Amino acid sequence: MKSTKFWNFLRHIKYALIVRFAPRKNRVYTQFYRFPHQFKALVEKVVPFLHEKDRSSGDKPLEIAVFACCTGAEPITFSSVLQQHFPDQALKIRAFDIVDDVIERAKKSVFSKDEVYCGPFVSNEFVEQTFDLIDGEYRVKPRICSTITFAVGNMLDKKFMDELGKYDLVMAQNVLFHLPRPQARVAFANLTKLLKPKAALFINGMDIDMRVELTQKYDLQPLDYLVEEIHEDARLDRGNAWAGTYYGRKPFSRSSKDWLRKYCTIYYKE
Repeated sequence: MKSTKFWNFLRHIKYALIVRFAPRKNRVYTQFYRFPHQFKALVEKVVPFLHEKDRSSGDKPLEIAVFACCTGAEPITFSSVLQQHFPDQALKIRAFDIVDDVIERAKKSVFSKDEVYCGPFVSNEFVEQTFDLIDGEYRVKPRICSTITFAVGNMLDKKFMDELGKYDLVMAQNVLFHLPRPQARVAFANLTKLLKPKAALFINGMDIDMRVELTQKYDLQPLDYLVEEIHEDARLDRGNAWAGTYYGRKPFSRSSKDWLRKYCTIYYKE
């Protein structure tokens, strides 16, 4: 037992040093239906929270901005989930990435079977509601494509971000931890400026200490719902060798007083 505690202690020290000093590197990688418990929170908590703003009829579009969208898996998934559960809710999703080639792929919205099924949580039900299988290709359904526009955009570009307007939902997931820490701070500040007076920020994939500090600084309130389950979804995605990479996901723990801010991935602006 003492030996196990000692090695766990060393893992935490190793991880802390890697987070502080390891070079960060942009990765072109994505999956469909990546965090199922996050989608559950979206449907059961976040959208009802946003509907408190006189949007009961669904005629006003839910405006969403997605950054680091890669080839489009995340915005496509969110659109599919929202349309399934809120069929009368109008959607307007703007998705951005800094890599021109992946944005061109996203605009085509055509994927191979391996690309569609590469995530551990993808089900046949999700695939059927999201894609049309035509000549061996998985083409995103037109009703989903019609809700999304893809464009090149950099959340570190202040002028670009200032011109985007305001959104009900802002998502920048699995990207901030790939940025050098000073740049991640700038990006986070720019993201908060896009939030409407009552809005939600999805921010999975961010250094824990920075998440605690910056969500407090910008007065964002953590959603205490399925936090551990969402955390475990991410751990499955990133593997168990968490201590060896800056993007590793530490084991979940409620031992600290700020555990909720440490591990939460959805924050409200109220």
